[in-house]
Amino acid sequence: MELHPTPESWRVALCTALGALAIVAVGSWVAAVFAGSLPLLSGGIAVALAGLATFLPALGTLSAAIDADASGVTIRRFGRESRYGWDDIVDVRLVVRRANVPDGTEYHWVFPNRRRHVVAVPSLGLVDGRVREIPALAARAEGPRHAAAVEYAAVLEHVRALHADKCGDQSDDTNASMRSQTNAISVSASA
Repeated sequence: MELHPTPESWRVALCTALGALAIVAVGSWVAAVFAGSLPLLSGGIAVALAGLATFLPALGTLSAAIDADASGVTIRRFGRESRYGWDDIVDVRLVVRRANVPDGTEYHWVFPNRRRHVVAVPSLGLVDGRVREIPALAARAEGPRHAAAVEYAAVLEHVRALHADKCGDQSDDTNASMRSQTNAISVSASA
């Protein structure tokens, strides 16, 4: 089963990518036109690099695809694959946290008040204790659109549970944990 970025994330990433490209173009133009002036050359290069630093996460979100199958989860971004087998995944959870630009979960959804912008990010709990967030599947943790992240996490957990049942490993505790996390997201979103 292939999962793609939420529609809101995709639209915002597209707008951000186009805006970042415009900033890169302006910064490059300033650097080229005012190459004789060290402060303006430096400023133009800094602006172009800042635009590039915003463009890359947006492009990563646009190119992201997550494939969950019988053998595990494959995360493709920028044409690169990260593969996690079900035996390496302890659980699927939602991480609720403040949004930030570098990981691609937020660009400028809430311009004046970013402090309250919280996202729900489907994540894989790995055997070694690490948590691998999947920011392309993130959605706002508040409001009507939070259901997309909850659904994605539930789909991943369902596929994991099918694998666990096949292998004879009962995942009732994990399913109960996932239900409680989903309910917590629903409660916090409606508050």
